[in-house]
Amino acid sequence: MREIIAAALRRQRASALIAPAVGFGGGLLSQWADSASGAVGLLAVVPPALLLVLSVRDLVRRPGTAELRVDETASAFFSSPNRTLTVPPILCGWFAFMVVDSGHRAGDDPLRWTLVAAYVLLCVAITAGQWWRLPFVALTAAGVTCGAPRPLAVVPWEALGTGMPMGPGAAGRYLRLPIVRPELVRRVGRWPRTGVLVPVRELTVAPALLAAAIQHYVTHPQHRAAIGTPAEYTRLRRALTDGAAERAVPTRRTPPVSDGQPG
Repeated sequence: MREIIAAALRRQRASALIAPAVGFGGGLLSQWADSASGAVGLLAVVPPALLLVLSVRDLVRRPGTAELRVDETASAFFSSPNRTLTVPPILCGWFAFMVVDSGHRAGDDPLRWTLVAAYVLLCVAITAGQWWRLPFVALTAAGVTCGAPRPLAVVPWEALGTGMPMGPGAAGRYLRLPIVRPELVRRVGRWPRTGVLVPVRELTVAPALLAAAIQHYVTHPQHRAAIGTPAEYTRLRRALTDGAAERAVPTRRTPPVSDGQPG
């Protein structure tokens, strides 16, 4: 698991550096194309068009479909980030583009220079977040851990209610854990005290599988100690599959018994 986290963090850091560089270069390209004549001027629409394509691609992207992974050394079931380009670097590239574009048009306008400063701050904040934090989730005997390499939140099983973790429909952008004892949750920074969100859209695991696994261990505490072993994961998948099959079987209605008398 540590090797997977380290490799994913290297990829994310690379995208955190490349995205603003591409955005800044796109801004310079747009300014040069604006000053050029003829068909070259059409290059000015390339950066906004690229942003539109990447944004639409992210909107229609389906959530993950993979299984949880097993790490016996860490005694955990976990899911690592997927390799798809995500929203933060896309936004960072766009803000870098806007720094060049707004700075070129600012002149002596203090409002435009304020916007330039805001774009710079947003770009730096996104890059810093991408540099130090990965979307990640792990289930252990102690509870649910969100984020890596340093967790953003650690949620003990005792802090969770028995309800199914819920997300925003088919898009599967995140799961909201059903926190019933928020005082037990350990958090980093100023996370909202009323809930914990797991960003499953950025993970490889299928959101429905993750939600069902969390609910299973909330309602079956006797199995928590075995989390992280292949045998326990096999048992978990069998239990979840059998439970889903039982819920899918329609309930038959018993027909009324006739007494043989005409109606």
